[in-house]
Amino acid sequence: MGLIHTALVLACCSLSQGVLEVFQATPPPRMHFDAPTCRRVIFEHSFGNSYGAPYVGAYSPPDQCDFTTAIFNLSVVSSGRQYDRLATLWLGDIEIWRTSTAMPSQSGIHWSFQKDVTVWHPLLTRSQKIIFDLGNLIDGDRYTGPFNVTLEALYFDDEYAAGFHPAEHIYPISTRSSSSNTTSLFSLPGDSGSVNLTLPRNTKHAVVSLAASGNGAEEFWFTNVPTEYVNTFPGNEGWLYGYSPFREVQVLINGQLAGVSWPFPILFTGGVDPGAWRPIVGIDAFELPSFEVDITPWLGLLTDGQAHTFQLRVVGFDGSAENGMGPVGENWWVSGSVFVWLDDAAEQTVARSFRSEIAGPAFDFHSSIGVAIAADGTATNSSLYFALTASRNLTVSSTITSGTETREVTWTQSLSFSNIQNMTGQAFNQSLAMVTSGSHSSSASNIVSHYTYPMNLFSAYDVASSGATTNPGSVLCLVDRSKLTDGISALSFLTGTSIGSGSLKTRQNVTSSYHWNSTIVEGTEGLDTMDGEVWLSYSGGSAGEAGVAGYHRYALEKNDSVLTDEQGWGQMPVPSTIPLPYVEGEPMV
Repeated sequence: MGLIHTALVLACCSLSQGVLEVFQATPPPRMHFDAPTCRRVIFEHSFGNSYGAPYVGAYSPPDQCDFTTAIFNLSVVSSGRQYDRLATLWLGDIEIWRTSTAMPSQSGIHWSFQKDVTVWHPLLTRSQKIIFDLGNLIDGDRYTGPFNVTLEALYFDDEYAAGFHPAEHIYPISTRSSSSNTTSLFSLPGDSGSVNLTLPRNTKHAVVSLAASGNGAEEFWFTNVPTEYVNTFPGNEGWLYGYSPFREVQVLINGQLAGVSWPFPILFTGGVDPGAWRPIVGIDAFELPSFEVDITPWLGLLTDGQAHTFQLRVVGFDGSAENGMGPVGENWWVSGSVFVWLDDAAEQTVARSFRSEIAGPAFDFHSSIGVAIAADGTATNSSLYFALTASRNLTVSSTITSGTETREVTWTQSLSFSNIQNMTGQAFNQSLAMVTSGSHSSSASNIVSHYTYPMNLFSAYDVASSGATTNPGSVLCLVDRSKLTDGISALSFLTGTSIGSGSLKTRQNVTSSYHWNSTIVEGTEGLDTMDGEVWLSYSGGSAGEAGVAGYHRYALEKNDSVLTDEQGWGQMPVPSTIPLPYVEGEPMV
C-alpha cells in the first residue's frame, strides 16, 4: 500500500525533508494505480489571499483515451500558520468534491487524497469550466500559510461485471453561477435553495445527490443548544449558539418532501482542539460525505415535459413550533445534482398509484438548569443539561411504466437521533453524547443500507478573562467517535461500478491538550500533548477488475508523530466507541 501512495505523491510534487505527512484513514478507490490509460495534471495553483478568487480553468477530456474509471488525486503542501479551510471542486455548475484542509506547521505538511469520480462520467467526457474554490487568508502576521494544490486525473478503461452504464444526464441543483467564474453553492438559510428543472420524458431512473455542511455559527451544529438557552450563562455571552443540535437537510420536489439527510457530524482540523487532528485528520475531513435520494417514484410527475421545482432546505428543532421544526443559523453551504438514466425504447415514462407516507419527526426534549446560591443570596446558573431525541419514517412509492416494462418503485427511510449535553463552568466545560442512526432503501438495488454515527465529546476551555480570541488559553479535548455503514450507493449500482453490499467501520479516539499562543492558530511547544488512535475496516461490493474487496488500517499517533501504521487488504476488528473516561471537571452525560 505504501508504494501505491508514494507513486502518487512523487507524480505531483517534490517534498522537502521534514515535511509532515498527514492523512485520513479511508479505503483506497482501487487496488492499484499502475498503468492508467492516461493521466494528466488538471491544475496547479497556490491559494494565498483567495477569498472570492477561486481557481478557474478549462477541463477537457483526454485525447484518444477510452476510459470508464476516473480517479482524481488531490495533493496539497502548506507551511506556516493557517486555519483549516473548506474547499469545493466544480465541473461547470455541478459540485463533484467537497473537502477541507489540514492546519499546517512551520516546517510544513503534505497530504494526498484520491477520490473515485467515475459516477460523474457524463461531465468528464466533455470540455467545460473547472472551478476549485479554497478561500484562504494571508496577512503576513497571524496567517502566513498558503495552500499549494495539485489536482491530477488518472483514467482507466476498466471492465465492470454488470456492464458500465453511467447516467445520460446530470442536472445541477445550485445557483448555476459558473458563467461568473465563481462556485454555485447555495448559502442557507439566506438563499432559496431551489431551481427549476425539466427532465427528459423517457427518464427511467433519477437520483438526487446532495452535499451540505455547516459553517460559521453552524460549523459545530451538533454542540448547539435550543435558542431559548443561548443566554443561560450571561457571564459568557456569545459562547453558545442556538437553533438546537438537530439538523435535517431536505430534498423537496414542487414543495413536497422527497427525502432527507440527517448529516454526519464533521470535526474539521481546527475543530474544538486544533492539536487533535495532526497527523491523522478527523473522519471524512478530506472527503465530506454526500447523501443520495432516489426520486424514481416521482417520475410520473417529472416526465411531463414541464419544469419542476427542486429545492434543498436545512431545518432544526424548535420546541415552540407546532411541528417541532424551525430555522437554522448562518450558514449552510449546500448543492445537489440530479442523475438521470433514460429508456431509449420509450417515448414517455408514466406512473400510477403514487403514494407518499411522510410524517414529521417525532421529538422529545428534556432540560434542567442548575443554580448556585452565593453567600449574599445571589443566584447564578451553574449548569445546563438537556437531552433531545428525534425519529422519522418516510416512504414514497409508485408504479411506473417505461417502454414495455412496468415496475413498482419505492424509496424508504427510517432515522433516529439522540443528543445529550451537559455543561458547567459558564459552558467552558461541555460534554456531549450523540448517536445518529438510519436506514434507507430503493428499488434500484433492493439493498437496505444502514448507518450509525456515535460520538462522545468533552471539551474544557481555559481562556483569559478578557476574551477567548485575544489572549492565550488552552483546551483539553477527549473524543471517541465512529462511522459505521453498510449497504450500497444507488449511483454506483446504477452506473455499474458496484453490484453488492459493502461495509465500512471506522473509529477514532483522541485525547489532546492544546495551548494556543497569541496567534490563536499555533500551539505551544512543550505544553501541547496528544494521543490518538484510528481503526478502519472495509469490505466492498465493487464490480470492477481492480476494485477493493477488503481493506484495513490501524494507526497510533502521539504529538504530531505516527508511532504505528498498519494497513493491508482484508478486514480487521474495529472496537466500538465507548463512554469517555472521567477527568476532573467533566460533566457527566
